Amino acid sequence: MALRHIIGQERGVRILLGTLRRERVPSAMLISGDGGVGKKLAAITYAKAVNCLQPAEGDCCDACLSCRKIEAGIHPDVTVLLPEGEEIKIETVRTIEEALFLKPYEARKKVVIIDDADLMNSNAANAFLKTLEEPPEESLILLLSPNPDRLPDTIKSRCTQVRFYPLPLEGVKRVIAGTTGKEAEALAVRLSMGRPGLALSGDLEEEREWFMNLLDALLRGGSKEAWADRNEMKTWLDLSSVFLRDMAVERITGREEDLLYGSSRYRLSRQTDIGAVFEAYRHLQRLRGLLDFNLNKSISWNYAAQIVRPLLARSSS
Repeated sequence: MALRHIIGQERGVRILLGTLRRERVPSAMLISGDGGVGKKLAAITYAKAVNCLQPAEGDCCDACLSCRKIEAGIHPDVTVLLPEGEEIKIETVRTIEEALFLKPYEARKKVVIIDDADLMNSNAANAFLKTLEEPPEESLILLLSPNPDRLPDTIKSRCTQVRFYPLPLEGVKRVIAGTTGKEAEALAVRLSMGRPGLALSGDLEEEREWFMNLLDALLRGGSKEAWADRNEMKTWLDLSSVFLRDMAVERITGREEDLLYGSSRYRLSRQTDIGAVFEAYRHLQRLRGLLDFNLNKSISWNYAAQIVRPLLARSSS
């Protein structure tokens, strides 16, 4: 795939192509946006365009040996780094330094792509800052992050920043068209909320079931250790907003086809009005915003339970 073929991110792609056409490729770039909106795809494609042997108007040809090697993940000068566990440690930063400060074997530029870059711990971030301050001339660092506000300002200020956004409904349909059956495709479009990468990964239905199982435990007064880590807490709270949206829509319209999650084993209790649902949403989103302060899991679990339990009743259907 070439940059011009990326769907639904016209503004971000225009910025990327502009740097290539003006021959002003930065030494570091931060591509931010929700998971599944195409950040990693864009980063890999940008690496292809930077090192393409037969570029067309700044974009990659997607056919030369360099493009094919990068696409296959076997190019010696392009490295993709993923977090190990919940954070990126200083050892990973040292790996980046080793990769960048060697001369390229084949490419014009050595490229390092760091996924979930906001997971760098303080030691890793401080060490990485030194690399950004004095980057090798023949290097390109691409940071990917769904939470760019968690990156130190000193790092963000040294990067060209590009923001990717959730895709409109038609964009999601175009991305996932033909990848599965029509019924499953319609469900994936609904659940993806503008993040086709999640739909293509096949994780959406599994994610929905995981959310509902934890909701069951929450309402029953089950385990306070159900959330494994902060990322699970964030994911569950994100999905809770979708669930509450569905509960409100069902109360207002009564139509199952309007629901993102489809039919549920829960409904709003008769005593619950729409205003209470909106208030619960605000409380859960506030809790989600505080997770970067390392909230206690058990206390957060109890707090979420106190918010959600009064709203819901078990569906009789």
